[in-house]
Amino acid sequence: MTVDDTTVEQRPRITSLPGDAKLVRISEPSWAWVRAIALEQEPPAEITEEQIVELELVGLLVDAPGEDDGLVIDPHWQQFLRSALTSPVGVELVCVDGDRAWTTRLRIAGRVVVIIDQSREVTADAETMQLGRRADAVILGLSTIEHLSETFEALVPQRPAFTAADPAPAPAELVDAPAVAEVQMLVIASPAPEQTVVSGGSWYAYGQEGEQLAVLVPGEDGTEARELEPGSLTSAMRAKVIAAIGHVTAHAAGSAA
Repeated sequence: MTVDDTTVEQRPRITSLPGDAKLVRISEPSWAWVRAIALEQEPPAEITEEQIVELELVGLLVDAPGEDDGLVIDPHWQQFLRSALTSPVGVELVCVDGDRAWTTRLRIAGRVVVIIDQSREVTADAETMQLGRRADAVILGLSTIEHLSETFEALVPQRPAFTAADPAPAPAELVDAPAVAEVQMLVIASPAPEQTVVSGGSWYAYGQEGEQLAVLVPGEDGTEARELEPGSLTSAMRAKVIAAIGHVTAHAAGSAA
């Protein structure tokens, strides 16, 4: 399903997700209100008329059954958001492509994958790279676990080392040269505080067009880069998520025994 870009003039970074998916783009304050309602919390601020119109246009607010002027969050969105946002399995992505950057949070509950994506400013000096101010728009998506690999491919930088994307010229400015693009991932499985397991990694696209893939691994003299087969990023990411789901499932089975 393609993104509804009614509320924001700038072209969205993600335009579609695989399979039977939903994808909308809304303002950050509107997302804060929707998130609070989905979690049955007090919203940080009262919803404005502009936000009501925005959420109606993208289908997040619908007519309340049996009420002439009442509005509610679409029941399907609300159910999926509530179950995923309270799930013990999550993924945090930080992606950089040239001088562009974004953060993406995925929450997984059963078959449902909720995606919360936001562009960020990125700066670098001789020693460090930092993420700065967030964009005022949030991309919110719903996907399914059956399309997890394809969903990852839609979210990471579209470079040949990461996906099957066609080669594209390297950006004019690289904030973390010599890498053309990079992906940092953290997978969290937390069925209980004392049973929390964290895994992840950092992957880099090198070469003139980002066609070579490398991963950072521990070495004798600290962290070192190891070359991998192009396209193997998403399979590695999927394996870490499946392991996280397995950890949570095993804990639930042990608690029920």
